[in-house]
Amino acid sequence: MKSNCELVNTYEILEHVMGISGLHPHRLDSIKDIRIKLVQHINSNAALAEGIVLDLGCGSGAGTFELATMLKSNQRVIGLDINAHAIESAKSIYANQKNLSFFHGDIKKFLIDNPDLKISGAICISVSMFLDDIKEFYHHLYCALNDGGIFIDAPFMFRNINTDLPEKFRRNTYAVCGCNMQMLNLDQIRTLLNSAGFSNVQCLEHDFDLMKLSVLFSDYSPRFLLSNFFRNVFSPPKYFGNISSRYIFTRTLKVFIFFLMNRHKYASGEFVAYKP
Repeated sequence: MKSNCELVNTYEILEHVMGISGLHPHRLDSIKDIRIKLVQHINSNAALAEGIVLDLGCGSGAGTFELATMLKSNQRVIGLDINAHAIESAKSIYANQKNLSFFHGDIKKFLIDNPDLKISGAICISVSMFLDDIKEFYHHLYCALNDGGIFIDAPFMFRNINTDLPEKFRRNTYAVCGCNMQMLNLDQIRTLLNSAGFSNVQCLEHDFDLMKLSVLFSDYSPRFLLSNFFRNVFSPPKYFGNISSRYIFTRTLKVFIFFLMNRHKYASGEFVAYKP
């Protein structure tokens, strides 16, 4: 159940260029609302008090840290990511947050290494569409959750009305992102969650906010984004390897132009699911 994204790739480059930790196609208040929903469910259910919370695809840990501060101090949060550099960075930055830890690997490896952990909740923001088997991912999560546990998935997806998108366009989307994504629509994701056993699946489809400049500039000032762009595009970090500034520049423009031109075909999803 590993990601088939070849560079963990597009996200890392865009996060570096924009100077943002935790880049998502959701507006910032939507992401905060998602975390609040998870926290409220766990805090209102005494049977979930002793379980841990997972942040799947945590990156460098900024969102995981925020989640840890929202939960009770004795509620343990673990961030998972397949990006070794991001995990090492997260461990260093948040070493003093006592209820927070990080794990390098995917959910399957984590469950094998930690078979006895009780899991009260899991959150997954802009990650599931990169996995090679979304159905298996949902199944493993369902089996691992405590009874009454909550799972929230917030993927990047095709709009639900776009059921007949040409296959060529789908392939072009994946090619621009640099990976073999499996983007679905709202109905398809809800069906997969139900088939895994989740009940009372609540679904929302939001606009692709990252490509709405009014939203982007309300979350991040134009001056902040532009200054980061011109500074960071010419200073690739060492862990990028031999990637040149020219590659970063052209790749960033290609991604933004493609998604800006086709933004009405995409959406950000929100799926809140419960284990009976």
